[in-house]
Amino acid sequence: GIPVFAKDRGEEYPIIMAGGPCAINPLPLQDFIDVFFIGEAEEAIREIAEIFKNYKGKEKRLQKLAELESCYVPKIHSPLISQGWKVKARKFTAFSHSDLIHKPQLLPWQIATHHRCVAELMRGCSRGCRFCQAGYFYRPVRERSADILIEDILSEIKESGWDEAGLLSLSSSDYSQLKEVLLTLLNSIDTDRTHISLPSLRVDSLDGETIDLMRELGREGLTLAPEAGSQRLRDIINKNLTEEEILAGVKLAQELGWQKVKLYFMIGLPEETEDDIDAIIELIQKIQSQSRNRMQINVTLSPFVPKPFTPFQWSAMLSQEELLNRCIKIKQAFKRSGNIKIKYHTIESSLLEAIFARGDEKIDKVIYDAWKLNAFFDGWNECFKYELWEQAFQKNGLSPQEYLQEKNLNESLPWDFIDPGLDKDFLKEEWRKAKAGKTTPDCRQTCSQCGVCTSELKNELSPPLTKPAKIQFSESIGFRNEKSNIQYRYRVFYSRMDIQRFISHLDWMRMLFRLVSKAPLETVFTQGFSPHPKISLCPPLPLGVESICEYFDISFYSPYSEEDIINALSLENIPGYKINKIERLIFKPKLPFAEWISIKIPQEYISHIESSLSTFEKEVSHPFIKIKENKTTTYELKKIILKTYGKNHQLFILKSLESPALYDMLAELLRLDKTILYTLSLCRIGWSFL
Repeated sequence: GIPVFAKDRGEEYPIIMAGGPCAINPLPLQDFIDVFFIGEAEEAIREIAEIFKNYKGKEKRLQKLAELESCYVPKIHSPLISQGWKVKARKFTAFSHSDLIHKPQLLPWQIATHHRCVAELMRGCSRGCRFCQAGYFYRPVRERSADILIEDILSEIKESGWDEAGLLSLSSSDYSQLKEVLLTLLNSIDTDRTHISLPSLRVDSLDGETIDLMRELGREGLTLAPEAGSQRLRDIINKNLTEEEILAGVKLAQELGWQKVKLYFMIGLPEETEDDIDAIIELIQKIQSQSRNRMQINVTLSPFVPKPFTPFQWSAMLSQEELLNRCIKIKQAFKRSGNIKIKYHTIESSLLEAIFARGDEKIDKVIYDAWKLNAFFDGWNECFKYELWEQAFQKNGLSPQEYLQEKNLNESLPWDFIDPGLDKDFLKEEWRKAKAGKTTPDCRQTCSQCGVCTSELKNELSPPLTKPAKIQFSESIGFRNEKSNIQYRYRVFYSRMDIQRFISHLDWMRMLFRLVSKAPLETVFTQGFSPHPKISLCPPLPLGVESICEYFDISFYSPYSEEDIINALSLENIPGYKINKIERLIFKPKLPFAEWISIKIPQEYISHIESSLSTFEKEVSHPFIKIKENKTTTYELKKIILKTYGKNHQLFILKSLESPALYDMLAELLRLDKTILYTLSLCRIGWSFL
């Protein structure tokens, strides 16, 4: 494998790079990473690619990368930090109108977090919430041109059949052309096929027209982030949001038909007291009372984590015990409220987040030792073991508390060698204003002299929307305002070969839905919040098995010829996927009760398999017991295996669909280890129908 430490990776190993918000302070990872890129990388990606293209050898490439603006190469730069060397974060000045965006977006087989087409409305945020690292690091605000934005979204949906497009930013409702963009999208897409999601909303910038447009585009709930329950604490964190605005926004959403609201609060904010926790409870109660208990209220509590390059980078983090007590207090207050759900993040993982965020180079050793103690997959609660991290700290003679305590305004910070463009004196002044409970206005209204803006880099708004969408879905995919009651149903037979055997049933189903969604056919879609093509797939194909006889049943509002359907659904160049034939379904379709499986048998296993099958044939009964999650199921293989025969080094098995997992059954039947079975070529070749 690849050595973990950068110092152990010679010329024969690849260059390991890191970047993005989680690497803004690179010190806790610098023992493992060869190169960090600090800032926005759209333009730099090409520059980095040119270096790899024009220079050979790892050392030469590292030297050239070290000369590139915003690259931090620990091997070269680390000794220079004590001499005052700094790395300046890159800003993408052409964000508003540049075409340096990957198009079309990659469509993964496996489902990803936030699995949707992504359109970035704007970069940066002008609100100045004092806890928000992204808000400060991505300053100033640069809005994407509304014309380019709409063209990109509609093109992506048409090309890839996405069922959701996300209009993303740190504060999406602040986008100056939001209503115009939403209205254009509403008139341009089939909302039965594609939803538009709009996270990161500020309730004080919403109105009835915007909320109504969002509902028409498939949004069914309102998400708000008051962050704090009291006005005093909201002023300290510079949220600039009043309780009246919060309640008015919820009331408006309910009046327009929304029945869900999500609320996000932070626990352990600087200067927080028990009164502020009581204020969170009271605010939730007011929302519940105002909605007459008719709204589903989902509340998420997140421990405050101090982050570099924010006014709160000097703040202490509340103790583990106190954070937990405050979360439990809020949760207990609503234990009898069926329409209110309270959840909170794992406290210990937030403590580690704070340590990694404000850590120094000594944390590298802690990370390594925790990993050696089997601290794997810590993002999953069932795998997270905080005691392993405590052991790693003890081994290195460190205390987590030294990274969680308040820092002096005048002390040097480990990440001071990173220059994000912000004036450190500005951050200090914001910290003092927070202590005094004073707010700072939106910087698009009044400049706060943070130091980011230059003659080339400043707040930039989108020009007004000037041209209609180029792609009108009402023409391109047969969109109908009024759907016919008459439906035409077909069965599509197809093959899944080669690499397709490694794609799971659910991942294939999602890809098939996208393939059908973008096809120029009048497809019937299901009803509800998450509509998808009205398709019924055949029984799942086991992972690792090919097939020449897969099928799905699909409905259309118009009749089509076999040629029309094959042409429409064969547009994608999907390896291993091929349509074999189409059948029109006039009557209720037949369903299979058994499947034929063929197995290519290597010469060295033929005699063993013949012996196993001979023994099985002579048996009167062959029970197979499967134990899974404390549940025991017994199968009678003599009723499941309906027929077997061999021909030309192939074994053919007709088996019932009501059976244990295929490889489990074959291991029992053929008396072969599953590791051997995984190396054999298996193919589903036919069905037996009722």
